[in-house]
Amino acid sequence: MKIIFPIAITLLGSLQLHAHDLSDPDGQHPHAHNKLAQRAPVSVPAPKSAPPQAAPFAMFSPAVKTRWDEKFLFIESNGLPSHNTMVGITAWQQQVPLPQDYTGRNAWQLPLVPVPAREPATIRDRFLRGAIAIAANGIPIFNPQNNRGEISQEIGELDQWGGHCGRADDYHYHAAPLHLGKTLGPKLPIAYALDGYPIYGLTEPDGSQPKGLDTLNGHITPPLGYHYHASEKYPFVNGGFHGQVTEREGQVDPQPRATPVRESLQALKGARITGFEKQGNSGNKLTYTVGGETGTVAYSMLPNGTYQFDFTQGNKSKTTETYTPGEKLPPRDAANARPKVREEPAAVDQPRSSNGTFLLTSPVVEDKGKLPEEFTGDGTGVSPPLAWNGAPAGTIGYALLMDHMDPKGEMKCYWTIYDIPGTVTSLRQGSQDVGKIGTGFRGQTGYEPPKSKGPGAKTYVITLYALSAPLLLNDSGSVNRETLLAAIKGKVLASSSLRAIYTSQGAGPPPPRPAPALKTPQATAGPEGANKDGPSGLIKPAISDTMKLNVYADNWFLLYINDRLVAVDPIEFTPHNVVSVDFLPEYPMNIAVLAKDNADPKTGMEYGTSIGDGGFIFKFGDGTVTNATWKAKSFFHGPVNGDTKNPQVKTEPLPDAWWRAGFDDSAWPHAKDYTAKEVDPKQPYFDHDFKDAKFIWTADLALDNTVVFRTRIEKAGWTPRWNTKPDLDVKGVDADASGH
Repeated sequence: MKIIFPIAITLLGSLQLHAHDLSDPDGQHPHAHNKLAQRAPVSVPAPKSAPPQAAPFAMFSPAVKTRWDEKFLFIESNGLPSHNTMVGITAWQQQVPLPQDYTGRNAWQLPLVPVPAREPATIRDRFLRGAIAIAANGIPIFNPQNNRGEISQEIGELDQWGGHCGRADDYHYHAAPLHLGKTLGPKLPIAYALDGYPIYGLTEPDGSQPKGLDTLNGHITPPLGYHYHASEKYPFVNGGFHGQVTEREGQVDPQPRATPVRESLQALKGARITGFEKQGNSGNKLTYTVGGETGTVAYSMLPNGTYQFDFTQGNKSKTTETYTPGEKLPPRDAANARPKVREEPAAVDQPRSSNGTFLLTSPVVEDKGKLPEEFTGDGTGVSPPLAWNGAPAGTIGYALLMDHMDPKGEMKCYWTIYDIPGTVTSLRQGSQDVGKIGTGFRGQTGYEPPKSKGPGAKTYVITLYALSAPLLLNDSGSVNRETLLAAIKGKVLASSSLRAIYTSQGAGPPPPRPAPALKTPQATAGPEGANKDGPSGLIKPAISDTMKLNVYADNWFLLYINDRLVAVDPIEFTPHNVVSVDFLPEYPMNIAVLAKDNADPKTGMEYGTSIGDGGFIFKFGDGTVTNATWKAKSFFHGPVNGDTKNPQVKTEPLPDAWWRAGFDDSAWPHAKDYTAKEVDPKQPYFDHDFKDAKFIWTADLALDNTVVFRTRIEKAGWTPRWNTKPDLDVKGVDADASGH
């Protein structure tokens, strides 16, 4: 059968990730439907050639790319328009346009056959987050109201093209991009609403004025079927959704996520953006005025993938900040609405040499180069070799620090050396016999190999100070970064910094150093062989015997290990959180988990009208992780067949002792693993170590709402170091909390 796609058929922005916080509204208005609007969707094969919905996007190729299957058209872009941006904004949050990765699974997605909704939804005071439409140039269109409910166009938030940048430095429109008509002409839509219906300009394709528009700025005409029109006043674009959409957490769901490189900033009151120009291939410069002074923000992507921002305002000195994509963002400095800048001598943006001649180098890493793994907590953890030259006259000795600013703005020191003789010009690899060795931020003496938490590259700064006088510090066990900096104050002739970059292979601190050999208490003469250490040979477990466990569940869980209740999610369902606990491992480990998605027990629906999805992931300190080798069985399923109109559920009682080590799960199916993009975890997941772990669930991520997971972990040759019994035996604790 030959299928003809009328131009009226449109596209929807349905994807697997939530958009970054911004705006989207929606309300309920009665809406007339005629027989044409109420036609049931038909099942069609994927078109061999591009569907007609791809035509407007093709006008902006190659910046915008499309692909399709039998149900959807996918639109990919980097989120940056070809036209200029930002000029004219008078209410500015200090955000600037940065590229976004709207590709692959994070592409925009529109249905090829939109389905009319039984009750069309207005966007007024609803859908205040995320996009409501996608423009033909690949730029998302948000609700005309911002996420505070104000109309962005009326309060100076938008530029001359009807757009601005959100908290993730993501550029988007809040008004109709009518300027696209110069490229598209009147016969092609300027955008598509996320319900799949097209948005035309101010006129019909034949140049006539649209008539009989409904409350959503749309109507039906014989050539086109249902479609929306743009306007020069509210609602500017589609005033709601004639077609079916899913609303979740205040936005159309699913849709792409915008990824921030830096923290969101505060509004700069009184600022007006007067210019925005490109600089080179990857740079831009924004100019603004505030309080009679001119300021600039110049930024560009460096060859190593980081972003450098240079800020100036009036006669004040330039401030430079560097951001690494994927790093946890630092807290906002409320005083000046910018991140805190290091003021220590080892600041990342400080010149390599304070006097231009004194220079610290290393044969294993160049400045701003990658630190080899062997010098980190992922390798052998030995200190790197160093060399220096060009010390100023009068240098009698040296001091050295290696530090790093964590995402909270705190300085962490990994290496402290002082009283290095003035005749020394190098440190060999693993050096421990030159100068005096101080402590790092964990309180250990000597080199503490870096292995910082969280994803992304981290910069570790090694700074050498040439000193003019002795420091008179004797107790190396009490000399740390702070005491050393205080001692060298006023004695520094010159300094030189070497910046080494490393991406940890696993979050968390480096492996603990071997503990001193434990001595078994020896019995002394006396009744029953008693001694001051207790009965002969008894060893209680220490905190060093415990293991770290990170758990993230969408939305709630109970965890049993070897019949003991080890962890319970303390927050029921919202918000999404990570539970981290220390526990005492005993092998074999028999693990049983009950995980529940947030679903109405009568309908299986989430948040009243949506179908939710689950996801569970954890990682032990010994490397045990969740994956598809686990067993998984569902005990609550719904809405059956995904029917949200007449939602029904199927339930099965939890078996007795499902959490016991001896429970027989041999007939259960294996779990299925899912990507983070499919589960869409919230920020706490990214703040913890889940390397090598997989999100797991049953084969039905959306409709199975209560799942029990089980696995058994063996460890050959394992024997406990301790030989006492627990002070508190919690085996046999009933799992009543899981029975709902």
